[in-house]
Amino acid sequence: MKRIRIKEITCFIIGLIILFSLIGNNFKTVKTNTKKFTPFYNIKASDNISDIDLSFLPEIDYTTLNDSWYNPKIEMLIITPNRTDFIDAVKPLMEWKNEIGVKTIILSNFSLYEGVDDAERIRDMIKSYYDKENIRWVLLAGDAQDDLIPIRKVYNPDVLIWGDSRTETVGGEEYKPTDYYYADLDGTWDSDGDGNWGEAPQDNLYGLDEISWIPEVYVGRLPADNVNELEIMVNKTLKYESNPEVGDWMNRMLLAGGISDYPSGGDPDGEYESRLTNYIINNYAKNEVNYTHLVEEDGTLNRDRLNESFGMGYSAVLMAGHGNPTAYYKNPSTVAYYSDDAIKSNNTHRPSLVYLDACSTSSYDYNDNNIGERLMKRELGGAIGVIGALRVTWYFTDDVNLEMLNRGNAKLFWKEFFLNKKFRQGKALYDSKVSYINSDYYKIGNDILKGSTDFDFERKNILTYCLLGDPSLDIYTNKPKPAFNPFTESIYEGQLVSITIRDIDGIIVPYARVNLRGPDGKYQTVYADESGLAGFRLPALPNELYNVTITGHNLIQSNFNFTSLPDNNKPQLLGVECNPKNPKTSDITTFNIEAHDNMSGIESVYILLSKNDFTDYKYYGLSNGIEENKELFPISTEKLTPGDYSCFIVTRDYANNINTFNNSDFNFSVPKPMMDYILISSSVMIVAIIGISVFSLFHGLQKYSRIVKEIEKLT
Repeated sequence: MKRIRIKEITCFIIGLIILFSLIGNNFKTVKTNTKKFTPFYNIKASDNISDIDLSFLPEIDYTTLNDSWYNPKIEMLIITPNRTDFIDAVKPLMEWKNEIGVKTIILSNFSLYEGVDDAERIRDMIKSYYDKENIRWVLLAGDAQDDLIPIRKVYNPDVLIWGDSRTETVGGEEYKPTDYYYADLDGTWDSDGDGNWGEAPQDNLYGLDEISWIPEVYVGRLPADNVNELEIMVNKTLKYESNPEVGDWMNRMLLAGGISDYPSGGDPDGEYESRLTNYIINNYAKNEVNYTHLVEEDGTLNRDRLNESFGMGYSAVLMAGHGNPTAYYKNPSTVAYYSDDAIKSNNTHRPSLVYLDACSTSSYDYNDNNIGERLMKRELGGAIGVIGALRVTWYFTDDVNLEMLNRGNAKLFWKEFFLNKKFRQGKALYDSKVSYINSDYYKIGNDILKGSTDFDFERKNILTYCLLGDPSLDIYTNKPKPAFNPFTESIYEGQLVSITIRDIDGIIVPYARVNLRGPDGKYQTVYADESGLAGFRLPALPNELYNVTITGHNLIQSNFNFTSLPDNNKPQLLGVECNPKNPKTSDITTFNIEAHDNMSGIESVYILLSKNDFTDYKYYGLSNGIEENKELFPISTEKLTPGDYSCFIVTRDYANNINTFNNSDFNFSVPKPMMDYILISSSVMIVAIIGISVFSLFHGLQKYSRIVKEIEKLT
């Protein structure tokens, strides 16, 4: 028995020797390269570019880049009635906008568009340009009262439901006007087709809100009845933007806080709008402008004082309290400002942005003698823009956080204007509406006091405050200064240029506008962000002269130029790393490739992988977009098959200079998976087991034969 076990063990050991011999031979065939990939430092280019066919490289997408320069998108629409005199009256404004880089066209052929009425046809026209162009601004050049440019009246019986004995000051009780219809291009506005526009879910046949509430464009209106009124508003706008009367008025704000309700048994604290005006001063305005504050409770707010102050000239004016189309009230029974005062205002060449936080003070669809319209039509003075309500508006008593309805609307407007640096009046208005809908009052208010666009009074307040004036107009908050020249360093063809817009005193200008014009009609406008940072990529054309116009908040129109330099340098490779460092067949391998070009910038990077010295190969690549300037490119492959790999790397810049790199340090191996070894081991084990079994069987038969022979001897 001992000899049998020794033979079995010997056989098993022989099998293991065979197994490890096979595995050892396999390891010798597929080696694992444990050397780290090249770290991030300068790598010399290879000399064997001719050895590799690079015809696979796709062409650089110059078409998209050049199209952005030769076919710039339209940014602003001026919409007029189909009348030659109105069209001619707005042409100077269109020409000025184009000069400073706001690509603008005049449209009057809205009758060619589909719609049940002219308002829908105008909206469909705006929508068609929004879908195919880049429009941000829409200026309606015509009054709404005579339907020169009609306004949309939405179904909103707010006063009937919530107003007790109150009624609208002007107009009907069910249908309320709004130009928001031309800003919200996604809403259906009449999904059930019943002719009641802008219905709340409770009024819609399908329980849907017909308004989306997120504006796609910023809308303003010049409420002209005739060409003379239109020319007054156009000329005032042109002078304000291109040649203002510079003075201290540009750094002043006038605030008037009336009393909406005196203290009573039901409201023991009363409703003093000075709470709102004080909040705006302390939290938003005082760090930006000087201010004059007129308050009813201390006796400083009265008609004479308000008119005198207004006539001095202010960048911005806020009047908060009660109102009707022709009067702003300092208390429930006493007027502090009439529409007759507006038409006689003597703030010559110092027009203000006026926010009327009061009912019906800008009912430009109903009559021509409302405060808002008269301020706009005041030649030379009055207002450069008016934000006011077309109908009755709402407020809650005890609104201690100033977050509801009128007060919330006004507070958020001035927050967007001063704190968020949105000095273009149309942008400040419409963005404040979105901020209101996204405010805590809407999102997390309690069940009793929580905003909702299902409420008719909430819908009304958002819809009824509209803008008279050019929505793209930048309101002064200080004396304008020239811009500092941001083009002092070398700029190369194809380069993604990054600049910061500042005035000559080094103050950052948020959201500044940069317009570039080159030969052959090249034209592009870009906008800085809140930090003054702007960027653009030049066409890949050397020795091109670009003229630049910079405009923006508190800036005098400033003109500069630069010439694009040729880029003849090849882009460099700084480093390559492989992740994982020792890839297996089960891995998705990522090559982190860092490349650099200090002229036009890296356009793309490619890596070629071959197992036969590039007789054939696979390639993988990543590109920068037109507005990207990345230098680190994580390029991933599919799962690799076992073998020894050579790498070849190609870098290309936006001037189409190509550089190639081939280094033995890039090479690596992918081993066969362990499953192959397991299969080999299993095969050897099976052979060994079969051998042992056969040996045992043979030994058993021998033993059986001996036993049989011994039995036969005994018998």
